[in-house]
Amino acid sequence: EPLARRPHRRKDGSLLWVVPVAGPQSILGETLIVSALQDVTALVSAEERAAFERSRGEVLWEGAVERLGSALALFDSERRIVRMNRTFVQWLKLSDEQIAGKRCEELFLRMCATQPCPHAVAAAEQRRVVVEFDSSRGRPLRVEVFPAPANETGVATVHLAHDLSEERAMRSRLVAADRLASLGRVAAGVAHEVNNPAAFVTLALPLARERIGQGRPAEAVAFIDEAITATAQITEVMRDLGGVVRERPRAVVDLAALVESTLRIASYEAETRARVEHVLEAGVTAEVRATRIAQVLLNLVLNAAQAIPEGDAEHHCIEVRTRRAGDQALIEVTDTGPGVPESIAARIFEPFFTTRSGLGGTGLGLWLSRTIVEEEGGTLTHRNRAEGGAVFTVSLPLYRGAEAETRASAE
Repeated sequence: EPLARRPHRRKDGSLLWVVPVAGPQSILGETLIVSALQDVTALVSAEERAAFERSRGEVLWEGAVERLGSALALFDSERRIVRMNRTFVQWLKLSDEQIAGKRCEELFLRMCATQPCPHAVAAAEQRRVVVEFDSSRGRPLRVEVFPAPANETGVATVHLAHDLSEERAMRSRLVAADRLASLGRVAAGVAHEVNNPAAFVTLALPLARERIGQGRPAEAVAFIDEAITATAQITEVMRDLGGVVRERPRAVVDLAALVESTLRIASYEAETRARVEHVLEAGVTAEVRATRIAQVLLNLVLNAAQAIPEGDAEHHCIEVRTRRAGDQALIEVTDTGPGVPESIAARIFEPFFTTRSGLGGTGLGLWLSRTIVEEEGGTLTHRNRAEGGAVFTVSLPLYRGAEAETRASAE
């Protein structure tokens, strides 16, 4: 029989694990049983502890990791998958056999093959890496990759992916609510711009009919022409309003035209505090959702107006400028107000932070504006001017498609 370790009870009652290291031996023609005992108690204790830790690890994995609504996976130093939870498998819609041992770029082509691989960066630089992207199956994801602590299992990085569908849906609802709130702030001015020409049309058309009845067609035509002009003004206001209200898909947008349209809406409110001016560089384009960038601009202009004290509009100015800066398309909103105090400058983009809580401020405007701009691939930053006032800068990737096509055709 094979020699196996077995427990041996000592006189003091303690248990000693031993392994016989010799069996029957032929000595001087006689068969003798020679047995030497090797103490393996420490080894057995270590194995029992390891088994306990494995068991506890499995309980924790099943009780916590497998219940995560997020997808979690462990990768080794060669960026090959070691283990994953069921959510990870379900999101990939592959079998365990199809996933096990695969490298990260084989599983996440959009994330790892088209940009610096976050698993490689996390392992090399020993830091957390966060990326957001839409998976090949249309699921919006935020992926966090952490370097694993030193271990003997070969795990090098931890991959944690969160589904952003609900978060984006909530964010879209907040964006829509903020848009309505901004429009509410300019509603009185918009109503005034519509009511005046509408009232003129109401008066002009009966007068035109009266002149026709009196045999004075030239005067009737003049009234009709003026009514047409007034109607065109109403149409222009409603078109500008639609540019801020109606959600549109991402497209190439001329930022100068977008600024002009949005300022016509914002100026109804802002001109009570300051002159509204613009300096627009031609040909500055970006591939964005125009309605959302218009919403950001409307928020920035209205915030600039509110920062300026009432009663001295002639001596204050809000300037909106578009220009190129390298490969960026910029929209800058500058005001002559007091600027942002240094004590709160670091917090102005935080959600629910507001200095106007008693005046209807929610603290979501700047946070949502930055969120919108970042979703369009850009940044929203702030600085104070040395001469007073604040500058908010929207920076977006400059669209160069038209330039590339023009150069190609010229060649």
